[in-house]
Amino acid sequence: MSTKYNLKKILIIRISSIGDVVLSTHLPRLIKNKFPGVILHLLTNKGIAPLLTKLVTIDKVISIDSENRDSVAKEIIESDYDVILDLQKNSISAKLTADYKGDLRVINKFRKQKLEMVYLKKFPKETVHVGERYLDTCRDLIEDDGLGLDLGFEVYTNNNKIIGIAPEAFHKTKRWLQDRYDELINRLINDGYEIRIFGSDSSSLKNTNIKAENYCGRLSLVETAEKISECDYFICNDTGLMHIASACQIPILVIFGSSVKELGFTPFRVKHEIIEHDIWCRPCSHIGRAFCPLGHFKCMNEISVDEVYSNFKNKLL
Repeated sequence: MSTKYNLKKILIIRISSIGDVVLSTHLPRLIKNKFPGVILHLLTNKGIAPLLTKLVTIDKVISIDSENRDSVAKEIIESDYDVILDLQKNSISAKLTADYKGDLRVINKFRKQKLEMVYLKKFPKETVHVGERYLDTCRDLIEDDGLGLDLGFEVYTNNNKIIGIAPEAFHKTKRWLQDRYDELINRLINDGYEIRIFGSDSSSLKNTNIKAENYCGRLSLVETAEKISECDYFICNDTGLMHIASACQIPILVIFGSSVKELGFTPFRVKHEIIEHDIWCRPCSHIGRAFCPLGHFKCMNEISVDEVYSNFKNKLL
């Protein structure tokens, strides 16, 4: 499609999960920069939708759940979109767009490449970030400004004293050991930092220093993002909150266990450092597992508190 085409309406589909949705938030800005008058809608999961309400580049956030899929599919057809960008590419998004006759662009998820990494340990010569793959669906509709993700939250400065920590991850093989997070938090508090702990599980880090502000299980997703946006640094596992911190342009130190950079889900266009050990069995999955399939969990067990602490002090500051 020519960039001279008179675009009036565009729909972006990214239903789940939190990190993947946040990784799409640069697209509305880039599209609006090129086509200021275009109406842009973004379709996502009902639970994630509130996270996008501060983004002025999105004219409407369409929420979907298991109960309203038929009505959403009908709305898509009746909305007469000029272009639909399907960044989800699964059975749900396929059904939603089945009757759409316009310009439908579906992301290439490189499934074969992911499977080769997991089962054959065959890695690509060049790593392409998922944020770039999203852009590949609409290169002719944008001029890339080189900037990162955006959730519309205000950028704060706090004299470099507030550190956000996200010790959780949905999959266990992405979680660094909690007792080591406890020790790291104690060291950072002794250095004079204010610590904020984020996550959904209120039982996380039960033994954490009482001087740390533990928000786990106490905040909504939007409230969590707001508190993260106030941080100066972020230390975390490979999790959706990492991408929220990226969207807030916060320097990030991320600990990779079963994750690998080549899967394309590192912090996007923000200062960051990755701690990972070259264990032959990584990655054991392209999304993570509930347990280490070999039982040793070396990818996380071999990462010490000293290593994380020194990397933060020497590389992120």
